[in-house]
Amino acid sequence: MKKMITALLAAVTAMMMTVPSFAAEDPAAVLDRVAAKSSTMDSMDCDMGVHAVMMMADPSEYGDVSLNLDMAMKIQMAGLTSGQLRYKAETATEFLGQTAYATMFYKDGYMYTDSEGQKIKYPMDMSGLMETTQTAAIASELSSSFMKNITLNEVNGVRVLSYEVDPKKMNSYITQALDEVLGGMNLGMDINVQSMKGSYFLDNDDNYTYMDADMVMTMSMEGETLVILMKIEGTVNNPGQPVEVNLPSTEGYQDLEAYYSSLFSGSYGSTDGPAGDIY
Repeated sequence: MKKMITALLAAVTAMMMTVPSFAAEDPAAVLDRVAAKSSTMDSMDCDMGVHAVMMMADPSEYGDVSLNLDMAMKIQMAGLTSGQLRYKAETATEFLGQTAYATMFYKDGYMYTDSEGQKIKYPMDMSGLMETTQTAAIASELSSSFMKNITLNEVNGVRVLSYEVDPKKMNSYITQALDEVLGGMNLGMDINVQSMKGSYFLDNDDNYTYMDADMVMTMSMEGETLVILMKIEGTVNNPGQPVEVNLPSTEGYQDLEAYYSSLFSGSYGSTDGPAGDIY
């Protein structure tokens, strides 16, 4: 169970619509146009929220297990297309009755993480970072080819694209994306999306200013299966405008391998000893 939760943390709405006023527009074409424009943006400032309910049938005497995970994120990115990437994410996570705060940022080929005062760094190239970012924000960059239903409506004068994903195509994409992010490393984890639907709120320039997604999925690992109900919400601040990303100092960050070696007295990378509880 602990390893499954760790993997999930590492790997990881409904509105009333008025009568459509854009009947002449093809919703799939609009969605692809919005996604294409988003992919060319050089910077982004967004606020994200994730709420997940994780359930597992517990064979023990205590019965079924249900856990809640809430996460709020402030993400700023610049240089996405120009090649001079600057990235910073500030997160607050509530899990098992405890709240943890962390700051992550990318600079000069390294990802830096400060979690409750524990500062570590590890090398990551720009392409690897972007693959990870795309997987984490999988709900925000989907083309019409993944959809089995798309509608375009108006809510209080704002265009709203609503979609429902084809689970088979989504699962194929997730498998491929995770394989690329993990470098082909097999964690014995199987993710299966049962359903996913959501919406984009668009401004007059085809930028999305708000998005939401609701997902039901299962994750199996080492003979245990979690059923996960997940809701994702995101607001894009001043879409299309330049973003100034102020990065923290890189002083005091320890190399990841050295950090684990110091924790486990040299057992980093081994399945024996204290490190066996993690790996």
